[in-house]
Amino acid sequence: MTSSNQNAAEIRILSLTEGRALLALYETMVEMARTCNWDRLAEIEHQAATLRDLAIARPFSPPAPEDIGELTLLLTRIQRLDQEVRSLVEPAHEQARQQLAVEVKGRAVRTAYGNLDAPGG
Repeated sequence: MTSSNQNAAEIRILSLTEGRALLALYETMVEMARTCNWDRLAEIEHQAATLRDLAIARPFSPPAPEDIGELTLLLTRIQRLDQEVRSLVEPAHEQARQQLAVEVKGRAVRTAYGNLDAPGG
């Protein structure tokens, strides 16, 4: 298999238009992660997932040979942006998990012993 054929196999699910749209979504996702705009990040991630699902669901159409280079660059950039989003989101997820654990423990104590801060408690 030639290098060109390998690239075509790797990028077969995205058209150039879809690749550009997905890149734009990932660039926005990074910005939302940097600014801790989690609700908007989730909305955009849903849009990206929908675009990927639609690309996968449509019949296979190989990219034009002249598009393979740009598609490869787009996918490489998308992968890097995805890694950046994950690196920004993971600390926030961990913090949320820790806060939830504290809340769960506090609720368990209140259930077992009542409200210790209340008068007579």
